[in-house]
Amino acid sequence: MACLLAGLAACFAVQSFLIRRTGGRTTKSESNYFSSIARLQSGIRGAPQVMFLGSSITGRLPDRSRGFNGVANLGCDGGSAMETLRAMDAGIIPRAPYLIIEGNTFYRAVGAEETDVAKAMHKPWFRRGVALPNLSAAGRPSSMAYTLLMERKMGASSPDIEPFPVITQPTLSPRPQPTSKAEDALLEEAVGILRRLTTAGSKITLIMFPPGAEPSSPNRRLPEELARRAGLPFWDLANAVPPGMVRFTDGVHMDPPSATAAVRTIFKATGYPSALSPE
Repeated sequence: MACLLAGLAACFAVQSFLIRRTGGRTTKSESNYFSSIARLQSGIRGAPQVMFLGSSITGRLPDRSRGFNGVANLGCDGGSAMETLRAMDAGIIPRAPYLIIEGNTFYRAVGAEETDVAKAMHKPWFRRGVALPNLSAAGRPSSMAYTLLMERKMGASSPDIEPFPVITQPTLSPRPQPTSKAEDALLEEAVGILRRLTTAGSKITLIMFPPGAEPSSPNRRLPEELARRAGLPFWDLANAVPPGMVRFTDGVHMDPPSATAAVRTIFKATGYPSALSPE
């Protein structure tokens, strides 16, 4: 029995060391589901000042686990910001003073059923993983191993990377965009949530991240129309960055240096507090 307990203690010690080594969250797990849960559990832990909401495009952005003080990444692989916005509106997850919403995949929520990730946020085990990192999705050996291998292959984020040289910034009153009835239903729900979060004290900005989208596509139309109806700043960062400066791992997701430069660019353009600069 003593040997069993000693072995168990050793395993927890190794796990705790690896959790600290990965900064408390895994960059990418072996599945979209566990990647998203790991980000959410570690992201809402403590009291972050800034939250990035979106899909796996957001999920590649660095946060406080990668040197950006006060920043949490709530990207949901294969999903959109609506999953976390709904949970935030319901009080399931906390809101932050500053919310940056990825517009690229907002269209995925049109007529969509509740995702497995959204359902998971209601479960008791999800809350236990927030309170106890060793019981979180980021504490799974496979998740930690996958993260370390991915960072060895692609490199890790470095917070001292310079922002992109852009001359535009988030602006109010985007142009009106054509929408369908199904899109209008989603927009009405989202506008209500964003107005309630704004009234509660959150400052919100909607941003199109690289690689962006065609102007006529729902990827671009819906977030721009959402910003207009909600009276929030909108920014097409994808088109603001000079051509050829953003590098991708697969044509969709920014590599670590580009993702870091994107975060630095956003903070510079939005004028968020200097306390959110890299540690």
